[in-house]
Amino acid sequence: MKYKGACLTTGFIVILIVLCVLLPCHSAYGAFLYKSYIVRYDRGWDILCEPYVVKKNDWVFKLFRQKGEIAHEDFPAFLRIFKRINPHVRDINRIRPGQQIMIPLKKLPQESLREPSPSIVTIPFVTISNMEKILPTQSTKYKVQSGDCVSVLIARNYGAYGTKSYKEGVKLFILNNPHIDDLDHIYAGQFIVIPGSKAVGLGWYQTDSPRTSKSKKTPVFSQFIPDDEEATESIVAEVKEEKPKPPLVQIASALDAKFYNKGNYYFPSPGKEDFKLDLAKFPIIELKSGKRLFFFSDDNLHESVFDAVKSHWKDVNVVRTTPNASVEQMLKEVFEQTGKDHLKHRLLFSDNGVNVEVRGQWIIDRLADKGKTVRHICITSIGHSAERTPRSILRYLDQNNIIVKEVITNHNGETNKERRLQHHEPSPEVVTIYPSEHKVFVKSLITAMGFQYTPDVEITFPYADVQVKAISNLITKIDGSTFLIDFGDLYGDALGAIEKTGLDIIQVKMEDNVQTIIKKILNTADVSFSSNPNFLAAHRPAVYNTMLTIPGFLVGTSEKSKVLVSLVPLHSSIVRFLTNEGIKIILVESQEKAA
Repeated sequence: MKYKGACLTTGFIVILIVLCVLLPCHSAYGAFLYKSYIVRYDRGWDILCEPYVVKKNDWVFKLFRQKGEIAHEDFPAFLRIFKRINPHVRDINRIRPGQQIMIPLKKLPQESLREPSPSIVTIPFVTISNMEKILPTQSTKYKVQSGDCVSVLIARNYGAYGTKSYKEGVKLFILNNPHIDDLDHIYAGQFIVIPGSKAVGLGWYQTDSPRTSKSKKTPVFSQFIPDDEEATESIVAEVKEEKPKPPLVQIASALDAKFYNKGNYYFPSPGKEDFKLDLAKFPIIELKSGKRLFFFSDDNLHESVFDAVKSHWKDVNVVRTTPNASVEQMLKEVFEQTGKDHLKHRLLFSDNGVNVEVRGQWIIDRLADKGKTVRHICITSIGHSAERTPRSILRYLDQNNIIVKEVITNHNGETNKERRLQHHEPSPEVVTIYPSEHKVFVKSLITAMGFQYTPDVEITFPYADVQVKAISNLITKIDGSTFLIDFGDLYGDALGAIEKTGLDIIQVKMEDNVQTIIKKILNTADVSFSSNPNFLAAHRPAVYNTMLTIPGFLVGTSEKSKVLVSLVPLHSSIVRFLTNEGIKIILVESQEKAA
């Protein structure tokens, strides 16, 4: 957040002075000031919002200029988000003093929150620290030796590569060595500072992610600001249901409609008593378009009821049900009545080379943003909660204007444990390699796959009745078997002579592209793999599911281990989904970016 103006600057300095006076006894290393914000869900994103009470002489555009990353990056998007999360503000040009509003500040990456969509987060916005003086006392000066690399030096004190403590060690190393611009480039004889493992425990250490508040209470602002139906429409599919809901309630939720099943509805009847409709016997669903669905079963329909409804509501569909009808049966009847000819069953789009296909039993279109954006609602009945589409994919599709609604038809045998497992998603990690020089690329790929790469190994082999010596590169697989990779150093019949000894060898040529190199390695490594693999998002048949087709290779390095070598960039939600499926991801950056 950016603060401007002399008053704010003066106030900031005063805060610093007060903290320096009041807080030194509490922490010798540093102190943080935290501020609470509210998180609102909007079309696949968690939006960090600041609760704000309108003051005299405030107007929306003034607040926009002062606050929020979104406003600076994309003002129209900021305005649309503001309208959706503040539905009580009917005219954004007229806000009045004392009115409570939410100011959208920033779109939060899904992995930034420790818990799924908490209502409150607290974020440090002032940091006071004398860590520049403290860090050297917890660190060691070191002279780089031949063969040293930063990752190995850090791992000695902080644990294996990729662990949480290792990542913290990397942050401390960067703070200790501001003169090193590239962590992959250190040289023998260079002096560096290696942080000690005790440095992580110091009070000044701060993570980059927002902290979820321990308080589960909704802030007082939520008492004044109602949820916007449009802003919350797509999170319905993510809500964990503790108890089965009645079929009509599920149908109304899937259709983003209002459901009336309590009280009476009165139809005016000139010259006689108004007609009273008992909604408990004759429930009604009202769609956003204004169309009404009038439900009745064979044993409760009276001719007078039917005539009254049809005479007063022109845009109404009468839906006949049976007392024990399932949700799926009722949905079929609803769409029969509302126009099955306009239904779709399949949506396609491409995202940076990833092809996405969404299949559903009923897909309907709805215009949004004054008719400019088409939002697709994809409704599918599923057997139980274990067949739900993962949260990460729901959000990803929502960001692409596809709202997935899944209606559970069988609640038998469901447990809270199953639901918790369904929504558990670990923090994703991606190994990124660059297809620059062939030798560097192959070494990076081999290492990322979990194989061992030993360069410049001396080999001997019989050729023309003599023992010939040569230099090659040795690859050791997880099972201990080996093969060689040559980058054009061997000529003539040397390759064939080596293969006759029983040792596999491949030759990477200058003209080989990335796909060719990867295929050569995978074929020689004798591992199972598929090209351009397909991934089903939910654990259910493909007929009504979401399928992702990713250019690259899905490799089975062992019985339980799978690696995706992706040749295109992947959205963070797709990365999260694949990681949750136990798939390691190797991202091969485009040659344009590498250049």
